[in-house]
Amino acid sequence: MKRALPALVLVLVTSACTSAVSGTATPLTGNLAVVNASGTAAALDGVKTAAEAVFSYDSANPATFDQAVAANVTGTAKQQLTTLFDAVRKSPQPVHLTTRVVRNAALELTGDRVRELAVLEQVNGTSKGLATAAFTAQKTGGRWLLADIAVNPALPPPAPHPDDGSLAGLRDSAVAGAQTVAGALFTTDSGDPEGSYARAEAVIADPLLSDYRAKKADYLDAIRKSGTKVTLGANPAAGVVALTGGKAVVLFFATLQVTAAGGQVTSRPFTAEFDVVREGASWKATAVRPVTAS
Repeated sequence: MKRALPALVLVLVTSACTSAVSGTATPLTGNLAVVNASGTAAALDGVKTAAEAVFSYDSANPATFDQAVAANVTGTAKQQLTTLFDAVRKSPQPVHLTTRVVRNAALELTGDRVRELAVLEQVNGTSKGLATAAFTAQKTGGRWLLADIAVNPALPPPAPHPDDGSLAGLRDSAVAGAQTVAGALFTTDSGDPEGSYARAEAVIADPLLSDYRAKKADYLDAIRKSGTKVTLGANPAAGVVALTGGKAVVLFFATLQVTAAGGQVTSRPFTAEFDVVREGASWKATAVRPVTAS
């Protein structure tokens, strides 16, 4: 992040709202995210168009925002956007906020309904920052309309498909594997640096493993000096971006709970992409890329 966004724009970053298989004679059912590659891509593109339109705002032309909401939003999301943009619209300072989706992954695709995880890059003048949100959208009249918005989401995942060798099973196995990896990598305790390091080492593979081992002393020292305990918040969100055989790219979001030596707890949103590879029944990370503003 180059600079912190003004408080009026941080509403968008920190507020939370309530929130390809073809040629077969058997109709596809259940969660078709990734399984129906073309349908997943079309849904992601449609939600991207809607999200970029309604998360942008120009105080010199507020009617454009209202028109974007009318064209791209339905149901609960209308009130959620009203709440999110209330402080922005009341700001005495000029606002020219543009938003683009820089990462996205479908969590669930069933018929004309999609739920996805998306990372939004927001620019207001010279300020820039990121927000991660879960969108639920409904396809109506050929358009994907946002129906629910949760910023910094903590939502239960879809029911997993059995790990039975199918593409859906592989997808959900990769998601579960990435969540296990994240739990090991980001659960640390300054009082037990060796244990923290060992948990991380157990869930990674080369080339990341070689890097960890080469820098072990640095990692141990950093954990020890942090004076904190870090755990994952409830219901982290994860979705497969790409899946090829036993390799996957998974977009992951969690709110890290950081406990200082004095007992104070702070929450820190964290978004990353994991490259994971299957080793037997487990998945291990070969790379971890925190998602940051360009």
